[in-house]
Amino acid sequence: MKSKIIGISGNMGAGKTTLAEALALGLQATMIGWDEFDDISSGPDDLVDWYKRGQNHNEWNYQALADVLESLKSDQSILHPTRKCVLHPKKYIVFDAPLGRLHPQTGQYIDVCIHIEVPLDVSLSRHLIRDFKANDKTKDELLDELEYYLSHSRPLFFDYALKASADFIIDGMMATDNQVEVIKKYLTDVEVS
Repeated sequence: MKSKIIGISGNMGAGKTTLAEALALGLQATMIGWDEFDDISSGPDDLVDWYKRGQNHNEWNYQALADVLESLKSDQSILHPTRKCVLHPKKYIVFDAPLGRLHPQTGQYIDVCIHIEVPLDVSLSRHLIRDFKANDKTKDELLDELEYYLSHSRPLFFDYALKASADFIIDGMMATDNQVEVIKKYLTDVEVS
């Protein structure tokens, strides 16, 4: 059996993790999350500066994640370096991949890239709600974040390159269960053709 890695890309707040978890459950697949590797990886400290310098995706060093993807794609089990559980190859590996195929180190292992498309206002709103609920931030911090978005960080939410590198684009405004069914049908259609 050759495992297929399905990458789920999308903006901040697009619903990547929610969809990846639901899809992994629906496909009885192994799930890999980018964020699980943050503490043992490195990336740009200032995303706006990174964007202005040309968005060099090689600045994200996620070698441990790439090693996990490579092992699973080679049909070898591997110990997850942060969760400390053994991951087993299955027909599908669902990978919460915010940078999709644009990240050379991990993108090279993606067989099918699904991009979640949501309007910018929805992406921003979900991002702010998640971050501000979790961290109990103040109204002034929220206003500062919105002003920073308008003057500096808004281009980070543009996803043209991610969409161009994806195999399939899904409407992020659909219910998660519906997204899973659409993707399962797409995967079946791709396998048949």
